[in-house]
Amino acid sequence: MNAKSKIVNMLKEAELYRQQGLLEETLQQYRKVEKNIRSLKNVKNKDSLLNKVHGTIEMVEKELQCFLEEQELPEVSEEARKVMRTMFSLDDPEVKGSSLLGEAIALAGFGQYHAAIEAFERLLDLEHLRMDAAKKMIAYGLEYKGEKEALHMLQRWESDNRFSMEDRNFLVKYMQEQARAAKAENQTGTAPPREPESELRESDVCDISAIRLKLPKEAGEDEKIKLNVNFQHGTRLNVVVPRNKPDIARALQTGKTVPGVVFSSPIGSYSGTVYIQLNRTIDFGPHKGDASVNFKILTFS
Repeated sequence: MNAKSKIVNMLKEAELYRQQGLLEETLQQYRKVEKNIRSLKNVKNKDSLLNKVHGTIEMVEKELQCFLEEQELPEVSEEARKVMRTMFSLDDPEVKGSSLLGEAIALAGFGQYHAAIEAFERLLDLEHLRMDAAKKMIAYGLEYKGEKEALHMLQRWESDNRFSMEDRNFLVKYMQEQARAAKAENQTGTAPPREPESELRESDVCDISAIRLKLPKEAGEDEKIKLNVNFQHGTRLNVVVPRNKPDIARALQTGKTVPGVVFSSPIGSYSGTVYIQLNRTIDFGPHKGDASVNFKILTFS
């Protein structure tokens, strides 16, 4: 393969990475292309080619930086964590570690992946919660970091005597099932919605006790419904929709922007717009079957 054909193939590979959202790999590939072009001699329009590739590199660098900035979430305060422990504790408050499991799941729901994993790690010492914690670590590892993260966990547990061979085999199968389900979902061709930017700083929002909003028509609701806020972290709110209100839960779909929201607080009412960050069914504890919904406040006045 001559030098020109090699560069063309490298460019095609770079664009494939970019189409798949693999920005770091895209950047590395374009830098290789740039290096290869510089090494060539007696190439027509060499400077022009380098300028185009350099411009593309700068563009991908900006895309990557924007992506990384979007992933940077403020840490959840200890006060908010205490509320999470109470909110998501199991039926029996005497069960050791149950509130920590609930806190870990809530942290993951708010995008606090590393804090959630640290909480799950502490639960691996508790035999009655070990497998639940391990399954959640695998599921959230796949969701937030990809297959490499989940495989890394499984590799670490191979030499961990807290897990039996039967436990490890079960977790390997569980990871494979979760990975297959995630790939099948990605192959539908539907791109995930891009989360809008909030116009607010964390300090711009006061304590909110409830929100009122008008649901989309598919929920069969003409009037605004009231949802009590379980906990708040700056511009982020969590509410729980009871399992006996399935129409409301289904209408609050992840990725939707809802205008005309009324926020209730101890000092008055405000209006604004929210973005639905997450809608997940709670699978344990007194709220099992209810929907836990996270909102991000975009405007507030």
